Amino acid sequence: MAEDSAENEDILDGLRREPRYRVLGQLGEGSLGRVDRVYDAHLGRVVAAKTLHEKHLGETNALRSFVNEARILGRLDQAAIIPIFDAGLTPDGRPAYTMREISGRSLAQLLQMDQRSANVRPLSLERTLKIITLLCEALGHAHERGIVHLDLKPQNVIVLPYDEVMLVDWGAATVYDEDRFSESLGPELFDEFGEFDPRLVQSDEFIVGTPRYMSPEQTECARSTLTPASDLFSAGILFYQMLTGRLPFEGESLEELLFHIRETEAPDPRKVAPGVHPRLASLVLEMLAKDPDDRPYDMDAVISELESFRGSAGEFPLRHFARGELIIREGEEAPLSYVLVEGEVEIWSGEGESRRLLGRALAGDTFGELGVLRDGPRSASATALSDVVVREIDRASLLAETERLSPWVLAMLEGVVDRFVDRSERLVELMQSEDD
Repeated sequence: MAEDSAENEDILDGLRREPRYRVLGQLGEGSLGRVDRVYDAHLGRVVAAKTLHEKHLGETNALRSFVNEARILGRLDQAAIIPIFDAGLTPDGRPAYTMREISGRSLAQLLQMDQRSANVRPLSLERTLKIITLLCEALGHAHERGIVHLDLKPQNVIVLPYDEVMLVDWGAATVYDEDRFSESLGPELFDEFGEFDPRLVQSDEFIVGTPRYMSPEQTECARSTLTPASDLFSAGILFYQMLTGRLPFEGESLEELLFHIRETEAPDPRKVAPGVHPRLASLVLEMLAKDPDDRPYDMDAVISELESFRGSAGEFPLRHFARGELIIREGEEAPLSYVLVEGEVEIWSGEGESRRLLGRALAGDTFGELGVLRDGPRSASATALSDVVVREIDRASLLAETERLSPWVLAMLEGVVDRFVDRSERLVELMQSEDD
């Protein structure tokens, strides 16, 4: 028994090691605290630890903000929100909490944002839609649990590999719905532990957030009165910036900027960046409505519209061809296919006397599919029979969609494609032999 007891103590020693957290290096630093890469000696893993700056230790608002962030993160459980592991006090009495370590770039860095003007270099529409959708999903999750973020901006969005995102810095967040916040603890624990913690109520003495991304009500109303509609407006500003490369509201001074946010309508995105699709322009302007009641009902409504837009192929760029203009040329290699939006297109092969009509495409039809389905020269040409509008679909986009399919579905489609290509080539050969 004595031997078993000694062995048991050895097993438990790993959970008693002090210090538990050993700093490996600094990851970042903000006005409120610093984030370090630390080794957790109890669990044998590396995590990130955020610790309040010593200079803020006696400041009530700083303490409230720091503890508020930790407790709010503890109630959130969503893929785009960093999970928190532990919270407590350091040996010198400073509040700290540990969380998952992430590696990525801020959205501001990815967009190459100019610090002075906030102008950015837009990403592809596909990436923009993915990032803004993931952010809306994270904010929607928080709203369901009674929390508003109140500081959405490119610097607070970390972009991970494959364009997954993390929405960080919840220090300005507050609880807008006490019942939702309490109930998020779970019905089985609500009666005993679900009472709202008044220490989470942020002070209304100061306006928090980043002015360029504030909603009209955030610039002048008490924080305790703000609702998810404020986050929705901020998401609209970020979306507008990602679509056009510019902010919807600007000013030479803070007072002028806040005036425009409260009083001036945002310019139509299509006038700032002509390539913006009308449907997206309409959505982003609705998100930027001055009256919260005129904005989309919630984040789910925004996500639904974005998904509907992607399902309509509206994310792909429009291109215009004049009557008689060659759209694709037989023999060329180009990883593009087309969806015909307006007009009529003639499909043909051969030249001169051997020229043969293969068919015609009308609005809603696709053509040039082989250009994205396989490598190699095109087997036919296409010419605009009238003024034509098409959407261009590239191979990378098609591959991105097929990656979502189950392996057996993908294998089946690949087999169908191979047979389609083989039969198309044989048909062209037969038609050419008849001409000979």
